[in-house]
Amino acid sequence: MEDSKGRTRRQALTAYALLALAVGQVAVGCVALWVSQVPAGELVRYDMVIDLVVGVAYPACGTVIALHRPRNPLGWLLTLYGLGHAFTGLSIGLGVAGTRAGWSPEVLHALTTIGRHTWVVGSETALAFAFFLFPDGRLPSHRWRWVLIAQIVCLPVSLTVLGRSDWGLFHGTAAQPSYIPVPDGWLPALQNAETAKACLVLAALFTLLSLRYRRGGEQDRRRLLWLITGTVPLALSVVLQIFGLPALYTSYLTLFVPVAIAIAVLRHELLDIRVVISRSLLYGVLTLGVIAAYAGLVTFVQSLLAPLPELVAPALVTVGLAVGFEPTRRLLQRMVDRALYGDRHDPVRAVSRIGERLAGTGMAAVPEAVGEALRLPYVQVVPKSGEAGADWGAPDRHTHTVPLDYDGRCVGELVVGLRPGEQQPAPADLAVLELLAVPLAAALHATDLSRQLQQSRERIVAAREEERRRIRRDLHDGLGPTLAGVAFQADAVGNLWDFDPERAAGLLAGLRTEIGGAVVEVRRLVDGLRPPDLDQLGLLGALRERSARLSWRADGSRVSVRVQAPERLPPLPAAVEVAAYRIATEALTNAARHARASNVDLRIEIGDGLRLEVCDDGSPVGEETAWQPGVGITSMQERAAELGGNCVAGHGRVVALLPLGGTTS
Repeated sequence: MEDSKGRTRRQALTAYALLALAVGQVAVGCVALWVSQVPAGELVRYDMVIDLVVGVAYPACGTVIALHRPRNPLGWLLTLYGLGHAFTGLSIGLGVAGTRAGWSPEVLHALTTIGRHTWVVGSETALAFAFFLFPDGRLPSHRWRWVLIAQIVCLPVSLTVLGRSDWGLFHGTAAQPSYIPVPDGWLPALQNAETAKACLVLAALFTLLSLRYRRGGEQDRRRLLWLITGTVPLALSVVLQIFGLPALYTSYLTLFVPVAIAIAVLRHELLDIRVVISRSLLYGVLTLGVIAAYAGLVTFVQSLLAPLPELVAPALVTVGLAVGFEPTRRLLQRMVDRALYGDRHDPVRAVSRIGERLAGTGMAAVPEAVGEALRLPYVQVVPKSGEAGADWGAPDRHTHTVPLDYDGRCVGELVVGLRPGEQQPAPADLAVLELLAVPLAAALHATDLSRQLQQSRERIVAAREEERRRIRRDLHDGLGPTLAGVAFQADAVGNLWDFDPERAAGLLAGLRTEIGGAVVEVRRLVDGLRPPDLDQLGLLGALRERSARLSWRADGSRVSVRVQAPERLPPLPAAVEVAAYRIATEALTNAARHARASNVDLRIEIGDGLRLEVCDDGSPVGEETAWQPGVGITSMQERAAELGGNCVAGHGRVVALLPLGGTTS
């Protein structure tokens, strides 16, 4: 049965048992070394010291990973790699003790032979697989399986070559280990093959990690940076060994690898690893560059200034390095920051990337573009319109919000997650985010306008279809039967006219009544399509007529409505006339019914468009009328928006601007 971490009791017992096995082997090896009383000066000759240290460190970190992430094979691989080194150290310690104690040659030979090769098996399988399966225990695709298969196929070559690297340990004693036999003259070729294979594997590993970093999310990138931090000391140890420093002192740098892997898998958010790598890479590369440049320039200048090299050459080189130090530092800093922090030091590039995403896929891809541009763990765009926003990455408890303002109005928010270890965004990040806020706000506003336009079109289509259905129903159920009845009565009159004139005359009277009802029905339908007052009185006359009807309230109190407009209006488009009439009558009705107004002013002005304003004095003393958005105000705003205008209502005042485009009728 699995617990909260997804591990079973058997998995936990297995992890603890493997750790105990590794610690037991190391302990026995240390005791054997102590019993043999090996002098401290000879410890360098015995490679078992690093084997024993690795035999404890790697299983310890592997056990922690296995207990917290039992389904991730990295913990088990680290443990197996440590077990290989632990047994190698155990075999060397027992071999030393057994040689001095006179153990059976067969036992010593078998012990050292197996121990000489277990660390090779662990390195070529478990450790190599751990790097390729980092960080989630899976390969990016099945195409990478050939690398692991090739590593296993080439294992005999690795055992043949690496198993011999014992620096003559136990040479000429009963504990002399056996190696895989090799025909005469083949060993150099096998060594070259092993070197070539190692280079190909390292190249494949570098390619794989580069692809994971480029295609992975923010969490995967932080894990990879932790791995890089742990392997840099490993690479440094190799360089130091090349320069002749004993492996006993340099191999301990490999202990950073399991710690870095454990942190990457379990606690990659412990701190912002980018800061550590940024400073380490910058000053490390700069220091090595200064040393190499100094040595090279001194040698070169001394060859040119042979008479007095000890005086002139160092001075010229020092001046040259002093001049070139700061430009080199800035160049390296930009390169490191670009790799770790994206485009935060190049806001123009970041904005251009956002613009490309906006032009391509719209707002949905913007959070991902912002996150990739600034290497942020989480980005979310939250519109104020209430529509669902887009996000990218995993949300964290530490976030920063940047308001998105357009034309003095907040249209949304840009929420970004802070990097691990940060309590607030860096000034460089804030500068880029504030710059990005401008195009994002414009894009949000445009998206909102597009959404409103689409909704308006849908409402227009729906209203048009509803109106058509109403007219069809009225024609079919009202006017249609009436006209059909008229036709039947006309036929009846024609049939009766010759032999029953009196009855025909009665039918004609009924026919006239039916036709009159049909005319009334037609007028009702026409009035529903367009206010009849507009056709009879014009816009100004219809508004004055409407104002006169609203001059008295239901309680008998009087309302003075003043209409201020040009004496004669130019020909207006039919849609503008209807919209102006509907908005004005709605505003006048609201002022007369809901406001405590005694005077209402209706003003109409003609310029680039038609400006309609309705004001009332219905505010109590010292206060203003509180307009609550409702169906009426929403209807006025929608009528103006349908024509490309706008309508603002509030505090006892309605102002509508209607463009005069289109044809008149």
